[in-house]
Formats: sequence, structure tokens, C-alpha cells
Amino acid sequence: MIATLIDQFHIDDIKNPTHPSVFFRNEKYDMLILRIPQYDLSQQSIDFMSFAFIITEDKYYYYDKSSNEFIDLFDCKGFYRFLDEKIDIIVKIKYDYLQKIEKIEDVFYSGKAIKNFNQQWFLYKNEMVRSNRLLNKAQEVMQEILTVYKNDPDYLERHFEDLYEHIQRSYRNSGFILEKLDALYSFNLTQNNEQMNRIMYVLTILSGIFLPLNLIVGFFGMNTTDLPFTNEAMGTYNVILFLIGTAIFATGLSFFLQKKTKVNK
Repeated sequence: MIATLIDQFHIDDIKNPTHPSVFFRNEKYDMLILRIPQYDLSQQSIDFMSFAFIITEDKYYYYDKSSNEFIDLFDCKGFYRFLDEKIDIIVKIKYDYLQKIEKIEDVFYSGKAIKNFNQQWFLYKNEMVRSNRLLNKAQEVMQEILTVYKNDPDYLERHFEDLYEHIQRSYRNSGFILEKLDALYSFNLTQNNEQMNRIMYVLTILSGIFLPLNLIVGFFGMNTTDLPFTNEAMGTYNVILFLIGTAIFATGLSFFLQKKTKVNK
């Protein structure tokens, strides 16, 4: 049994579902733990999984955490096929996320708003930051494996270099996705600020028009004697004309000041 050859300390590492990527060598065996993003089909989301392997002189084993057993991968080709399947999933995840980000970009550039953008953005950002960190460590471990096993007679040099290149590409794509997410956040923030500025501008114009009117209406509404126009037959109409004239003057003054401000800028 391969389990009898493994140090208990390494057994604990192998069983740890969140152990980071690592490569360890000793006289009896080599231990590889590769922590990479994978699809969680039950939750329809990304999960980060640790895959543990034990490598002897002539055998390759994968530890199945669901059954708590070491699965014999037989040879280097079986080891490569297992890794190739898992790393292809990483490439697909990055491609899917690029597609999602591009859809968000298309919606933004068409001038439409995205419902719950901040919540969606935070979810993508959090997953990509974690993914980026794990892939950085995974590519370091894969590079170490390339160096250690490169001269072995059964080593599939071209194939394992291809796996390493896929992890590197996925790592670069994670960084690219993070840049796109940051750009989208800045664009969304700029749009919100522009919209807020437009709202504040309209409110300022309305305030500039109605504040003088409120002042005049308040003045004529005082319960005192000797107010202007109180003893005239057309007093109410005169007040209305005065209010209209004040509104026109305030509106014209507001637009004049706005135009002057733009010219000075």
C-alpha cells in the first residue's frame, strides 16, 4: 500500500481540502499538491480545489478525497491525462469569464444601465483575485516539476510544457480580466458621477428660479398692512406679472452664468 510509505505529516497535507500548491521531494516519493480553480457544478460557480499526487520511481497516484483512497494513475501518461483534464477546465473558466466581461462592456458602451452591477462586479473581482493568486503559485510549482523531471526517460517533455503554458496563459488572462473589471468599475463610476452632476445642475437651475419666487410670495403673504398692490384694483394681477417677470429674469440669469462658466473653462 502506497499509504504506508507516506509520512503522517504529508498525509494531513494531502487530505487538507484547502492546501496551497506545493511540490516536495524525499528519498521514497515525491508529493505534488496543485490548488487550482474548477467548476462547482452543484452551485454553478467557481470552486478552488486541491489535487494531491504521490509520485514514486515507477508509479503515479492521485488521492481521491471523496473515497479517501489513492487512485493508481499507472504511468506518466495517466498522470498527464489527469492534469490535462483539470487544466483544460481552468482555460475554459477564463474564457467564460472573458465572455461575461465583454457582454457587460457591450451593455455599458450601448448606454444602458446594468442592474446590480456593483454586486456582480464584486463577485467577479473576488473570484478573479483568488484565482490569480492560486494560479501564480501553481505555475511556480509546475515550473519546478518541469525542472526536476525533465531528464526522466518517461517524461513527456512537450506535453508537460504545454500544461505549464496553459497555466501561464490562464494566469495572464486572470490579470487581464482584473484590468477589465477595474476599467468597468471606473467607467460605471464616471457614468454615475455624470448623471449625479446632471441632476444637481437641474436642481440648481430650479432652485435659482424658485427661491426668488418663494421670497416674493412669502413677502406678499405677510399678515401686515400697507403691502404694495393691496389697495389697487389690479393688485393680484400685478403681483402675478411681477412673479412671472422675476422667474424670467432668474432663468435668464442662470443660463447666462452657466454659459459664462463654460467659456471661462
